[in-house]
Amino acid sequence: MTDGFLVMDKPPGITSHDVVAVARAVTGLLKVGHTGTLDPFATGVLPLALGGATRLIQFLDENEKVYDAVIALGRLTDTGDPTGTVIAEKPVPHITRAEVERALASFVGTRLQRPPRYSAVKIKGKPLYEYARKGQDVVAEPRPIRIDSMDLLSFELPRIRVLIRCSRGTYARVIAEEVAEALGTVGHLEELRRDGSGPFRIEQALPMSRLSEIVADNPAWHEVLRPGRQAERIPWKPREDVFAGLKPYLVSPREALKHLPAITLSALEARRFQTTGQVPPPPVPDAKAWLLLAGDELLGVGTAGKAVSEPIHWEGGAQGARPPMPARRRH
Repeated sequence: MTDGFLVMDKPPGITSHDVVAVARAVTGLLKVGHTGTLDPFATGVLPLALGGATRLIQFLDENEKVYDAVIALGRLTDTGDPTGTVIAEKPVPHITRAEVERALASFVGTRLQRPPRYSAVKIKGKPLYEYARKGQDVVAEPRPIRIDSMDLLSFELPRIRVLIRCSRGTYARVIAEEVAEALGTVGHLEELRRDGSGPFRIEQALPMSRLSEIVADNPAWHEVLRPGRQAERIPWKPREDVFAGLKPYLVSPREALKHLPAITLSALEARRFQTTGQVPPPPVPDAKAWLLLAGDELLGVGTAGKAVSEPIHWEGGAQGARPPMPARRRH
């Protein structure tokens, strides 16, 4: 199995960890991790790191997020999403499309945003949602966020659909409540689909139904990938066949890290790196990480900090790279 990144299209109703568990079962890999959680009701881009690529998550640039969000006006829930209890209602005033677009435009820019009560942000070692479920009113400090654009996709009151481009750490649930308030009412985030996370896009994403077909020639993924305890198990294909089916969907480490500056090593430098971990200085001043190439092959990632010594086994693909090994710069 080639280590790399697999972009899943998470369906609603399951957690990000559930998707990771399915990937572990399908590939047989113990090391599988996602690069950013989606709430159970949300769908879309969920990048998974497979095998040794889990060591490269720290080098990804996923600061830009793209969300397709449906905001339901007139009702506020305690969680800010459709899973919560309605705690307030307010009539939706007569508003025009132009008024909505002006309100959305006012959110573009950098500012502080306070994480919602039902979030995984930790206070004194516990996530906020644990305090909220116990009725304890604990709030987190506001954090800087950036909203690059807010485009109105559809306008059918009491719902509006918005394409949000924003920085990592931005809570769409909070934006939904704030947009509703700006329009003179209350509201909550009714639907959320992540279309992009850094270099990973929805066009690359593997739906669970397609994964189910790869595994068992059956698109009924609930039955194939998450059967109930008493359900009859549908036979899976041999693992080598599953790997062959997954290979076209894998994103190589080099492609996922293409935002990093790169340096091409000479034959001597490449041998020195592979035997001792010694790397030349970065190609640009003050770089924190940089790709180490031998021709078109990715050998590893150099860093200015602590060495990451576990190798990544990229066996084939467009790069045909030897095992890349992140390493620190040696002075």
